[in-house]
Amino acid sequence: MTTRRAAITDVAAAAGVSRSTVSNYLNHPELLSASTRERLARVIAELQFVPSDAARKISSGDTGTIGYIAYEFTNPFSGVIADAIERRASESGRTVMIANSAGSARRQREYLELFERKRVAGIIVATLDDVEPRLEELRERGMSTVITGRRSASDLIASVSADDATGGYLAARHLLDLGRRRIVFVGGPFRVAQIAERFDGASRAVGETPGATLTAVRADERTMDAGFAAGVELATSGSPLPDGVFAVNDLVGLGVVRGLLSCGIEVPRDVAVIGFDGDDIAEVAAIPLSTIRTSGEAVGETAVDLLLAELGVGGPVPDRHRLVPPTLVARASTVADVDAHAARRNGSAS
Repeated sequence: MTTRRAAITDVAAAAGVSRSTVSNYLNHPELLSASTRERLARVIAELQFVPSDAARKISSGDTGTIGYIAYEFTNPFSGVIADAIERRASESGRTVMIANSAGSARRQREYLELFERKRVAGIIVATLDDVEPRLEELRERGMSTVITGRRSASDLIASVSADDATGGYLAARHLLDLGRRRIVFVGGPFRVAQIAERFDGASRAVGETPGATLTAVRADERTMDAGFAAGVELATSGSPLPDGVFAVNDLVGLGVVRGLLSCGIEVPRDVAVIGFDGDDIAEVAAIPLSTIRTSGEAVGETAVDLLLAELGVGGPVPDRHRLVPPTLVARASTVADVDAHAARRNGSAS
């Protein structure tokens, strides 16, 4: 016995709206109120309704397009990942539709719905939110997905991310090895797994060092302006000045340096500052920023490889949850004589 596929009239009846309202939800959701969109999303999920354009693509076996939902294009690291995703997808004969959630759970949800309607081959999601339940629903309906940015909380959903805890440890360890003992972490919000892991890694390094302390200054926007404000706050708060700062990313780190300099604090003599991500802009700053580099190319390429494996292309993948290892890049924001520092490190490693 064949189960009849839910039609648009079934969705309209179950939601108590007209067919045109359902059509607007599918094609122009911005015309509807938030409550109507939520009601229709719930009914569509319950009925497992697939719009007709998606159904046609299912029957034709169209697997030529990948959807990618970026988190924040204000961060150059996101652009590096997107470029790598597009390049790797092209190598396999596929194209990429790119969307930007800008950190909004609502926009992320809407783009997931859009990509499902378009029936892309699979979806890569850069997320800081608990999206796994939604992705598991998509998986039940035949849509493969991969998370970037953090390890998936679901064994059913593949993921690739930086090893943030190790990166946080390396950042703090670098400052401690330079003799810095009053370290401040600038970043947030701590409900974000990656940020919490970077702080936890730094905490582990500080805990290994007698007399060292680690405190936090919130900079939830993760922008250069937020870093600048944090740098000014550190310099003018009246509290003892830290001698080392670990910024949650390079944009914040560059802002911290600017904020400290604007208040007459010398970097790195008075305060050493290190960032995270390895953005190109950090290298060409007036005071080049030390950083923990993670390969955005590796994150993007691995995300596509995992997605293709989920689609049954390219063979099985032994590990569905990948961590990209970080490396320390010492520059003038922490080490006045970078060449001498590198020589000492190489000597100690030999």
